[in-house]
Amino acid sequence: MDYNTDEQEIDLKDLMFAVFHKWRPLILVAVICGLLLGGVKGYMTYKSQSDPEVRKEADLTYSADLELYEKNKETYEREIENLRTDIINQQDYLDNSIWINMSPYDVGEARVDLYVSTGYEIMPGMTYQNRDYTDTILQAYQSMLTSSSVLEDVAKQVGTESRYLKELVTVTIGTIGTNGTQFSRLLTIDVYHTSKEEAKKVLDAFIAHVNEMQAQITASIGEHTVSTVNESVSTLVNLDLADLQKTQSQKITDLNDSLQEKQTELDELEEPKREDSSKRAALKSAIKFGLVGGFGGAFLVAFVVCVAFLMGDKVYSSRELKERYKVKILGKLSAGKKVGSIDTWLNRLEGRACNVDEAVEYKLIAANVKNYAGDMKKILVTGSVNAGVLAHAAEALKSELGEIQVVAGNNMLEDVQTVRELPECDGVILVEQCGVSKYSTVEAEIEKVIDLKKNVVGCVVFE
Repeated sequence: MDYNTDEQEIDLKDLMFAVFHKWRPLILVAVICGLLLGGVKGYMTYKSQSDPEVRKEADLTYSADLELYEKNKETYEREIENLRTDIINQQDYLDNSIWINMSPYDVGEARVDLYVSTGYEIMPGMTYQNRDYTDTILQAYQSMLTSSSVLEDVAKQVGTESRYLKELVTVTIGTIGTNGTQFSRLLTIDVYHTSKEEAKKVLDAFIAHVNEMQAQITASIGEHTVSTVNESVSTLVNLDLADLQKTQSQKITDLNDSLQEKQTELDELEEPKREDSSKRAALKSAIKFGLVGGFGGAFLVAFVVCVAFLMGDKVYSSRELKERYKVKILGKLSAGKKVGSIDTWLNRLEGRACNVDEAVEYKLIAANVKNYAGDMKKILVTGSVNAGVLAHAAEALKSELGEIQVVAGNNMLEDVQTVRELPECDGVILVEQCGVSKYSTVEAEIEKVIDLKKNVVGCVVFE
């Protein structure tokens, strides 16, 4: 009979159940370690927290931390509120601004150049000349045309708001040359809009105001005339406008990102907590370290069980016997030990023999023996369990096997009479017990049977 002598792989399922079956010492050690560690740590914490100097220092630290927390919280809330206001204003601007919403590739433009003349002349040969008020008059027109009152009046006429109209209109003072000398004489009003017609409409409103202002400025500064030099209406492409529109659109994205960042920082800001009283702190510390100690103790027991399982030589399960030595398992019987409901439940999960009817199981074993024995006439029952179990197993099988002679033996590695009976038999039934028999012993038994050119019919396992 061939059997596997190579290094055996570890069955994780068997290892897991080996740990589970040690649940009593595992719980006991976990409780002891938890009580010890938790009790010691709780006592040390209570002693430390009861010190007046320690309590005073803790109160000072808490006050400083609380002040810093409230300051940071107030700053974040103020920044968030400002960002929300900025987002609303920026979105309103993007939605309603004529300048931002017009196409940069089809901008309507209306322009007029106005010549302002005061009739001023330089007197040849005169040391003192009359004062020229032209620049003052031009600046007066420029200031009045860009004033809030004029912008609001024109905005009402064209159906918009002054803040959006202000982006569309520029009023500049230009120059003209006379005999190589530059003199300020021109007042230019330039209007951009979504179409030529809209631009012209706005421009006409400003020109009307120029006509109204002339009498007022004449009375305040001096006589002058205003004449139109050039007036034009056209469309143009403004690539600078395209860049501005991208910048303004990106601005609201940046504002939203900043708002989200500040909100996250506010959410992550943790309010400092005042240290508990000495009793409460000691209790919390005892519970915390009690749990740590409990888990540590349970891990220690599990580690020891795993080491014992890996280093041990005792038979753990019938399945392991079958896989190691390729022997047939004739049947599994209960070892007769009384176990509690938890161990019974674990045995059932693991597939071990639980509440087996011994008489029925021996009938099944006998039937398996008849199937595997073939022409065998004499079978020896042996194994590493105690003699009483071997004798009982042999008697139970005698009544079931009939014409096959069953001989009860003892441990063939220790009993001389069993060794003498071995050559006289045709086959051998091994009887082993989990937790008692050893793999090395089973291996030696199988080798001895094979050396005598006998057959191992199978193995009966007590679990």
